[in-house]
Amino acid sequence: MDPFIYLIFLPFLILIISLNKVKAQFFWIFNYILTFICFLTLFLSGIFILFSSLFNSFTSSFTSSFTSSFTSSFTSSFTSSFTSSFISVLLILAGFVILLLLHSKFRENLIKIGHLNIESENPRHYFALLLFLYILFAAVISFLWTSETGQGIFKTEINARFNILDVVINELFYLAIAIFGYGYLTRRNLKETLNCLGIKKPDFSNIVFGFSAGIGLIFIVIIFGLIFQHFGIGEENTDWIKNLISIQNAFIIGLSAGICEEILFRGALQPKFGIILTALLFTFLHTQYPALWILFMIFAIGIILGYVRKITNTTTAIIVHSTYDTIQMLMLCFFAL
Repeated sequence: MDPFIYLIFLPFLILIISLNKVKAQFFWIFNYILTFICFLTLFLSGIFILFSSLFNSFTSSFTSSFTSSFTSSFTSSFTSSFTSSFISVLLILAGFVILLLLHSKFRENLIKIGHLNIESENPRHYFALLLFLYILFAAVISFLWTSETGQGIFKTEINARFNILDVVINELFYLAIAIFGYGYLTRRNLKETLNCLGIKKPDFSNIVFGFSAGIGLIFIVIIFGLIFQHFGIGEENTDWIKNLISIQNAFIIGLSAGICEEILFRGALQPKFGIILTALLFTFLHTQYPALWILFMIFAIGIILGYVRKITNTTTAIIVHSTYDTIQMLMLCFFAL
């Protein structure tokens, strides 16, 4: 993780806490400013990529016209230019969708179509909707770009190596967003906040179900992984995670990811944005996995965890997620290397 990312974590959390204390009119002013910033970021990124791709395509074709490989070079540059142009159009369109959030009728229709449990005129809900859509758009578009080029728009390289500190800090950031976003220290005490996030004291049935479901997910992923590999669909590359594979890290990652991610995604976001959209965001924030079939499985797991949260509570979803991640990491320790 880049040092710059560490530097923005604390200011962002301070911002969330502060916004929970300001009056509604000031919150709306901030929302308007943030909306324009998000719009300009997506729109100008799209314009930059579009003109850069066209310029690179032109210069490549012009240079290759003096060589014997003009046809192959032109075809390659055209394909690259088409991909970049497609991504740039998506960025520009995403920017205008963000800008349209300022229109109350558009927000109301979006909330109605998406079956979102948020209030159109609530500044806190608007802030959550804005960030949710912005992060989802950025993650999806970055994934599409990464799939074609091997490098992301919003990250440096697809197979960047992680260390355990990066993982834990990232997960704690998820946890902090959920807890402080739900008003801890400003509108609610810790008990009220955890209750709103669906954190309950698990009973025996929750624990048994959580462990059983987590183990069941492991078998499902193994079976589908073998099926995908049988049909020649790409195998998972674990090079990016090799320096995380150890018995100690298996439990650290399993617990931190299970607790922090479930409290954010299933505890905080799902009650507002529903199971499908939450699972979609959950999936595209796991694009460090190079294999596409893994992303399909993550989406399915996100759906399952969503229904676990809906039927029981967030605590049970935490047990399922932690069990799955821990066993998966332990399997990598004993069988992958």
